Amino acid sequence: MTISRVSRLCTAVLLTAWAITPARAQEVIDLPAEDRSLTAGFEEVYRIGSIAGEEWELFTDIAGLAFDARGFLYILDRSESDVRVVVVDDAGGLATAFGRAGEGPTEFLRLEHIAVWPDGRTIAIDRGHGAYKIFGPDGTFGRAVRIADLPGSGGGFAATVRPAREGKKLFLTRQSFANVSQGQMDIDMGDRTIYQVILEGDSAAGKRFAEGWSPTRRAQSSAQVDDPTRVFDAVGDALSFFEPPLAFDVLPGGGVAYSDSSGYAIRIRESAGSPTLVLRRPLRPEPVTDRIRDRVRQAAMESFEAQLASTAEAELGPDAPPEARAMFESMLDGMKGFVEGARFMPEVPIVRDVRTTWEGTIWVLRRGSDPVGEALALSDTGESEPGPVDVLSPEGRYIGTFGPEETTLPGAFGPAGLVAFVETDEYDVATIVVKRLPDGVR
Repeated sequence: MTISRVSRLCTAVLLTAWAITPARAQEVIDLPAEDRSLTAGFEEVYRIGSIAGEEWELFTDIAGLAFDARGFLYILDRSESDVRVVVVDDAGGLATAFGRAGEGPTEFLRLEHIAVWPDGRTIAIDRGHGAYKIFGPDGTFGRAVRIADLPGSGGGFAATVRPAREGKKLFLTRQSFANVSQGQMDIDMGDRTIYQVILEGDSAAGKRFAEGWSPTRRAQSSAQVDDPTRVFDAVGDALSFFEPPLAFDVLPGGGVAYSDSSGYAIRIRESAGSPTLVLRRPLRPEPVTDRIRDRVRQAAMESFEAQLASTAEAELGPDAPPEARAMFESMLDGMKGFVEGARFMPEVPIVRDVRTTWEGTIWVLRRGSDPVGEALALSDTGESEPGPVDVLSPEGRYIGTFGPEETTLPGAFGPAGLVAFVETDEYDVATIVVKRLPDGVR
């Protein structure tokens, strides 16, 4: 198993957060408990991506979607050996494509996120180069801004990135990570903060904008792991299930809407340090029972075992020596203890994600019906079934709820009600469908 693959595995199991930060001034708006059903029926604008399509629309792994003010769609498409950004015009035709894997200043070493400002400039967050790379609307390279708070200097890798509607700024959260090098594992647990990054000058560091719930724990730690089979011993009880995600999106005017708890409380902060408006529905989180814990442990172990087996097959091949197979079995034992020692939060979080339209309407994705799927999705070890989507007005009024059979959360929101979804067929071929929302839910 390579160092980078160990790092990715550990990243997937180290997310942990559950505690309330000191109370701040806030206003609360109570919303109704009963769902008001909404019907989707969104107008389809165009669709791209098929085996029978043009070469440029054969997508491998769609890792990001974003619109600019023209209604042009930006697509981050990755494969194991390459990466590119495809730009589609408002009619679904190819406008431009740029970027490729490489070590040059205009290339991507490890591109994980893109963000697009309304004027069409693309910000590529390249972890490998440690820089925010800014490209013009036509895909030409403009400049690079050094990430001043990479791991090792008190910062972590970006988990979620959103562009400010007014340009010049980004908002982001940071994820936990682990790195193994020369027998030592360095672990950074990330934090529960929404940062604002202003991309001016040669370097940029995040400034705290809003604080979510945060546990009492060490932010960083190190452990000696000369034996790769001891990796799971080194991370200890870092795995925790049913931790509420810190989900957020930006609002017109420079604020954010976010969720950070197991209950239904959407918090709106207009500026750093300003009072928080809380939109609350009286929905009760499901308690986590012993039966749920047992089912989650079993499902997590099966998921981890499948991942590790796939990794071993890819790295070692079918004719691996006995020593390598013994190491694999030892890692399975360590993984079993890791899962058995996992901590559980007392409730299944209601809110899974929060997104906003360009007009400021808030879309809230709620959990699906299966708590086991939710546990695996929240800990980054599996997927969950779709849940209902609530729509809240910018003023804090409950508009209604789309059932999971009507729609899921779009991959991107754009101007004039544009939204983009990713669909896959039975052959896992990705198609991007762009639709237009009616006025009432924009």
